[in-house]
Amino acid sequence: MMKPGMNENNISSKMIRWLSKVAPGVYYVSPDCLGVSRYKKDALRQFRRDPELLRKQIDTVSEVIMYVRASFFRPQMGDIRVHQPPLTWHYNLNGPEAIIANRGNCGALSSLFNYLLKDKYDVVGFVTYSDENGGHVFNYVKQDGTYYFVDLLNYLYGSKAMEHRCTMIYESNSLDHYAAYYRLRSEKQIKLMAAYQADHVLPMGRKNNEPIMYFPEKTNINVLIETPEKGIVARFYKVCDELGCQDKTPSKQISAY
Repeated sequence: MMKPGMNENNISSKMIRWLSKVAPGVYYVSPDCLGVSRYKKDALRQFRRDPELLRKQIDTVSEVIMYVRASFFRPQMGDIRVHQPPLTWHYNLNGPEAIIANRGNCGALSSLFNYLLKDKYDVVGFVTYSDENGGHVFNYVKQDGTYYFVDLLNYLYGSKAMEHRCTMIYESNSLDHYAAYYRLRSEKQIKLMAAYQADHVLPMGRKNNEPIMYFPEKTNINVLIETPEKGIVARFYKVCDELGCQDKTPSKQISAY
């Protein structure tokens, strides 16, 4: 017998919530829960690759997802490396650069997402991790006390026929819950994971044959996972100044950032 005060819609909502649970405190949800797209794909294809204009036209996660697919944004591996012994700093395109180029790696896409949506939610930030071969970076949004995790690469490598409303992002009640789930489900051996807020993806410093990420000195990083038993912890290092960074050269194709 149906409990008093419950209707079919309530039951359906609870059933959907139960089915969408993937781990304690972690759920699949639709991007539309952070606002629907006001545009159709054909309309988005007409948008000029003008960063400032796009920033005014695009307001929701769903609209960013629609835009990168409608604009035929092309995933491209590789980054820009600056040698500053004993480290090599790995840089990515920032948001406006990624929009104009209409191609880029995970770092470029994450900076594009951040550029278009910064200040349109309570918090927009980045999650980055290091594994035995390289690393990866994607975005998170915090709204009304809840965290949402979006990896735009999923929408570029997915089927072009996939309905945007059917694609999913992750919801969690904390960064730590999602980090634990991500590490568990990942096929890679994640050694370090951190979250932070910035205008664009931070440069990552690396030493040869050392699976440790170095962050720029004096940056505010929320470390989610470390493996101190293997000596892999978040470390900080002074980045070369503007004059010292003028020798940036395009890197070869790599799997990290």
